[in-house]
Formats: sequence, C-alpha cells, structure tokens
Amino acid sequence: MVAKCANPICVVPFRYLREGKIFNIEIKKNDGCGQLKIEHFWLCESCSKSLKVVVENGAVITRPLRLALASGASQEKTGSKRNVA
Repeated sequence: MVAKCANPICVVPFRYLREGKIFNIEIKKNDGCGQLKIEHFWLCESCSKSLKVVVENGAVITRPLRLALASGASQEKTGSKRNVA
C-alpha cells in the first residue's frame, strides 16, 4: 500500500488519487521463477512536476523528468527561431 510520496526527501502522505501521479512499476521477483509483479509508487503533486519513478539496476528510484542542460548550452537549435506571442 502506498503511504507517502516516493521521493525519499518528501514527507507528504498519500490521501487522494487525484493529487499527484501513480507509477505502476514491473519488478522481477527474487523467487527463482523470474515472474514479474507490479508495485505502485506515488509522487505528490509537487514532486510529480519534476520527478519520475524508474527502475535502475534493479532498484526503484526517482529521477528528474528532464535532464539539465550543460552550462552554456542553448535549448534551441542554431538558426531556428520560435515565435512567442
């Protein structure tokens, strides 16, 4: 059962499905059969704006939604312009 936000540094308790985002993650059981089970993880509304829940090297962790740009890198391709109203 989901009790709190999956972000380890967040202490927001789970109360309502409409607040935040649920992640259904397939995890391989360690019983030798190789079966998959689905575990549910929840990120609160605030954390779900910048994080996602993923499996990495067999562990469930949170990762940023977007990778940070290298210092000095431009978001737009050279020569392309974007109209902003």
